[in-house]
Amino acid sequence: MRKHRKLLISALLLATVAAVGLVFYYRSTQPPGAARLLPEGDFIFYANLKPVHLFHLNQSGPVQLEGEYKDFIAQTGIQFERDLDEVAMSRRETADHRDVESAEIFAGRFDPERLQNYLGKAAGSTEHYRGHAIYSIAHEGHLVRVCLLDRSRVAVTNMPSPEPMHGILDRNDKSAPGPWLLAAHYRDVPATSLAWLIDRIPNKADSVQLPGGFSFSFPADSVAVASLRYTGSLLFRADIFAQSEAQAREIVDTANTHLSLARSIGQWMGSRGPDKDIKAAFDSIRVEQKENVAVFTATIPQSVLKKLWSEAQNESVAPAPQSPGGPGPGRKR
Repeated sequence: MRKHRKLLISALLLATVAAVGLVFYYRSTQPPGAARLLPEGDFIFYANLKPVHLFHLNQSGPVQLEGEYKDFIAQTGIQFERDLDEVAMSRRETADHRDVESAEIFAGRFDPERLQNYLGKAAGSTEHYRGHAIYSIAHEGHLVRVCLLDRSRVAVTNMPSPEPMHGILDRNDKSAPGPWLLAAHYRDVPATSLAWLIDRIPNKADSVQLPGGFSFSFPADSVAVASLRYTGSLLFRADIFAQSEAQAREIVDTANTHLSLARSIGQWMGSRGPDKDIKAAFDSIRVEQKENVAVFTATIPQSVLKKLWSEAQNESVAPAPQSPGGPGPGRKR
């Protein structure tokens, strides 16, 4: 009897562990909730900013605030570098290719009442949909719509039609797979990535300018999936999904040619000679082919991250330049 009881307890424990494992696996393979709310777009970006708050806690000295951002903090109490936990963004070109439409989901910690009061004063009009207030604010030639989804998430769009914001609220009330680009390629984002993007290259080949006068083009209708992970060093990876293995080979060959030239003539280094840590990061760049995918990888050591953070801190506490007649107006950053 005692033996059967032990077997039963062991079986229950195994079943519990298996169920927890399945739940964890399911959640780890699903896109973040903020990204699933986004409307369709050719460019999707997501960042988990919680680890960045550790740097904010350790910063020395106050950050100087200027202009509209200072006024925003005073009225809402929200300071992005301290209170923002997640950002998800979707972008697409307009039909005439003259402008970009975008939608963002911001998740973090804020006072909903203070934010609503701020938006109510700034809005030219307010619409209600599914029990939520949508604030319309004219800004730089666009009608920006802002909506509090709940006490920790805010949606923003700059699209002419209210439909994208309505779609966000519709998806907020039910489980949705999100944009097709996300559904098709999120599985290609490495697990534990702190930030990632999925970019569909338009029908016209996209050219990227590189240091030293080099240019680099991706084939039309390819998709780029790039990500950042932190394991003591910052790990960068970008997969370019081409239409064929021949296109992938062309990308790899072109990239390796540029890397060889840059390494041989030293155009990437400053006039004072190379920094050994930056040189190590540059030398870590690898480009390989896996069937129709060109894979770019690089490792940025922690020492480089510390240097970049130190420089950013020094710039944030540096006094603002003054005009001959006295202090000038605050500049937008």
